[in-house]
Amino acid sequence: MSKENKKKQISFDMEATVKDCVVFMTAYNINMIKKKLTYFKKNDKLKDLLSKHRISILSSNGNMLTQKGKLKYTTQFNPNKQSLKFHFTACNKNENIEKYQDEINQMSWFFSLTNSMELLLDKALFDISEFINMERFLVSVNSRLLQVDPIVFFLNSVIYVNYELIDYSNGVPLNKDEIYGKGNNYNIIPVDGVQYFDESEMTANSKSIPHVIFENVAGFIEKLTRHKFQVENYSYVHNIFVLTDTKPDLHNYFSNVLGAEGINFELNNINTNNAYEYYSQDFMGVVIAKSNENRREALFSGQLLEAFKMHVYLKQIIGYDLENKLTETINRQKEIDLISFACGVPIITINTINNIKNTESFKRRKEAIGFKISYLGILHERKKNRNALLLNVLLYILSFIGGISTLPVLQDEFGWSFKCCFIVLTAIFAGFGVLWVWKERKN
Repeated sequence: MSKENKKKQISFDMEATVKDCVVFMTAYNINMIKKKLTYFKKNDKLKDLLSKHRISILSSNGNMLTQKGKLKYTTQFNPNKQSLKFHFTACNKNENIEKYQDEINQMSWFFSLTNSMELLLDKALFDISEFINMERFLVSVNSRLLQVDPIVFFLNSVIYVNYELIDYSNGVPLNKDEIYGKGNNYNIIPVDGVQYFDESEMTANSKSIPHVIFENVAGFIEKLTRHKFQVENYSYVHNIFVLTDTKPDLHNYFSNVLGAEGINFELNNINTNNAYEYYSQDFMGVVIAKSNENRREALFSGQLLEAFKMHVYLKQIIGYDLENKLTETINRQKEIDLISFACGVPIITINTINNIKNTESFKRRKEAIGFKISYLGILHERKKNRNALLLNVLLYILSFIGGISTLPVLQDEFGWSFKCCFIVLTAIFAGFGVLWVWKERKN
């Protein structure tokens, strides 16, 4: 197909041009990694590796890798102004930092999310280790062409895939009223095809949008480790985050979007200041911005608190579905409890934690994990009892053997018949043994 058929990216300032911002979110936890033998194949250059897996910028541990080169950055948090400053330097001393201005601008979401992290979460418990700016791409869903604007970040080793969608026919992002019901939940809808902007045609694909993005990230990690590790199994949880300037009828709106009509749930404003209102339920969060001045703070603080909620849900899912041992399940529950009693966090985070605890998903999974711990505890006691029974049988046999060893002494001292003593001893041990077995079976 000719180059004329290639599509051009649509760019816009989300905060400045639209009243609604809909962010689809999926959190992935890698449960099992398959170790593989490495083979002596020349590894791709990092620049080519980023390009192959559709990563435009990777930021980690004070380093920012781009297609143009590498940057280093330092951060300084000002507690009085509640703001975070970034300072960038090019690793190549011969390069001017102005060369990377476009890349720095593209990572503005990274600065805002990091600042929200400083303000909202306990740094003793949470850390955002990597930020990835993914390439934009197109998907076809039910004959509708959509542009996907994705970002990825790692929060405590959980991979978060966040993306916005733009209707490619008119260049307008999806608004809050276009996501009603499961039929418009693009986290779970399989796409018909995928096309990147350096490609001339659509490639058939039946995965969901977050899985397409996650596979690129997982493939990059595998190649980066020279194929030592391969993702074998993972768990995930979906969520929708909505930022809007206009306050809808919240109960009806949540019900319509989640496709949960007739369900009664309590919706309270989690935020206590006047910057924005924040409401959250099981798989959705809504923030109502009060002014353009606070819009960016509302956008990224809301996403981070929704990510916190997803983190708790994901750990519950893993604790119930995947952990098979009592100790591991208890440790997982302890981890959730530790997160739930975070200290040194603002009121909005405390309110978020309390709100999570009151959601049906949290309460139902907590009860399920409690049942599982009780069940595994019974199995553990049964195993201990079986081991104790086996030990007692061995001791009983050793006692019988010890009794036989005393028969020659009785024969020599009292002149008792060895054969008669042996028969009597065997009968006594056999009788008590049968009685013991009967009682154990009855118990």
